Amino acid sequence: MTVSRPLLRSTLLATALALAACNSGAPSGPGASAPAATAPAPAPSEAGSPSASPAAASASPALATGPASVAVDANRPPPPVGMPEGPAPVEGTDYTTLDTPEQPSGDKVSVVEVFGYGCPHCNTLAPFLAAWERKLPVDVDFSYLPAAFGPGPAHCWDEFARGFYAAQAMGVPVSRSHEAVFKAVWEQNQFTGDCAVIPKIYAQFGLDPKVFASTMQSFAIGAKIGNAHDQEMRWGVDGTPTIIVDGKYKVPAAVPATMLHTVDWLIAKQRPAHAKH
Repeated sequence: MTVSRPLLRSTLLATALALAACNSGAPSGPGASAPAATAPAPAPSEAGSPSASPAAASASPALATGPASVAVDANRPPPPVGMPEGPAPVEGTDYTTLDTPEQPSGDKVSVVEVFGYGCPHCNTLAPFLAAWERKLPVDVDFSYLPAAFGPGPAHCWDEFARGFYAAQAMGVPVSRSHEAVFKAVWEQNQFTGDCAVIPKIYAQFGLDPKVFASTMQSFAIGAKIGNAHDQEMRWGVDGTPTIIVDGKYKVPAAVPATMLHTVDWLIAKQRPAHAKH
């Protein structure tokens, strides 16, 4: 049987990415070798380093210490009825239940992506996740939480996380910065592993690099990093990208379509618990 080139190529890419990982001890940035396409894989943190999940961030560094929610669209669709089409995800393979799940609250199912700008697999997932987010129903609250796996070269976990929060503190919302930072790192080669260049990446938003660097090191931003670190420990996140659904389920990196189908299925599973609120 003859296999078409597009099918063969996508199969090889999926296999390569499934075997790859953003190791926190390996070089990151465009100079690092990483497969380029459809299946992000986990990026384990260094031994002894923590992991991640949700909350809610604000424009002031003195406020909010958790994930940054995306903008709410007043025209978002209503919740769908029933479970998504397709096979049910397998617990233990496609997702795991957290040891200490959070109790549902409010009328929305929370979804949080734990990510790192220095992780090539997070970059691979980003456009799929952005397209998925644009179609979310009104009863889902989606947000980002930067992985705070520790400071230093390679992925610059904490440094990128500090930049993520500093930008919001200086008036640049996640909706404006998120895609642009990934592009600067992975397409424009503005980052090659030196954490000191991060303030310069954010200069594209009209922010002074010196002021930005100072804000990154502020007490308020440090508190956010500490809270992110603690949340990561509670959720047991040790790699990126990882998605947490409603503080109860952890979805590890996989082929984007599979990963997002699992998330949709878990959202539907949790929806009845929020209908009571």
